[in-house]
Amino acid sequence: MMIWSIIIMINNSKKMLKMTLKKNPEEICKILENSHMEKIKPGDKMDHGNLKRVLEFAYFNARINYIVDEEVGKGKGIVDFIFYPKNKKKAVIIIELKVDGSAKKALKQIHRKKYYHNLKNDGYKGNILLLGINLNTENKLYSCIIEERDNKLEKISVNEYHSKNKRKTDQESDGVYKRLRSATKRKKMINK
Repeated sequence: MMIWSIIIMINNSKKMLKMTLKKNPEEICKILENSHMEKIKPGDKMDHGNLKRVLEFAYFNARINYIVDEEVGKGKGIVDFIFYPKNKKKAVIIIELKVDGSAKKALKQIHRKKYYHNLKNDGYKGNILLLGINLNTENKLYSCIIEERDNKLEKISVNEYHSKNKRKTDQESDGVYKRLRSATKRKKMINK
């Protein structure tokens, strides 16, 4: 059983890096939600530290092609994660995390603190992917925004995704929820 979960983690991690490089925030959020269920137990306090554990789990395999620095001083602050490619022609990945904030606020922090400062002078020639990731602790859903910039810091693209609760309405559910609620109400009335 333990070996199987390691295989799943490695496969999810490969997919996470691939979806990051493809700038697909919807798939990133799905993988994070799955990683969250694997790494965080019900009842665990969901804070910034545990969110970082989820990210480390999701990007486990990235260390093959990247030097992953965590909580490193860069620019005017301390960035949550920065992935330096071992091949300096590949994309640098900068990730800022928020809990009960917003992915956009995380991205704004990357810009405000200039976490990408001096990458070109350090010899990195590839584009820069800036990821803002937020976890809503109430519903355990993730949102993500990815901004791609060239190594001159010119904006290339922005992709954004917000996970949504997928609760079915009575009309969509073919009446199952409605019947269950009605049965519960009848039961309560009979027990009175």
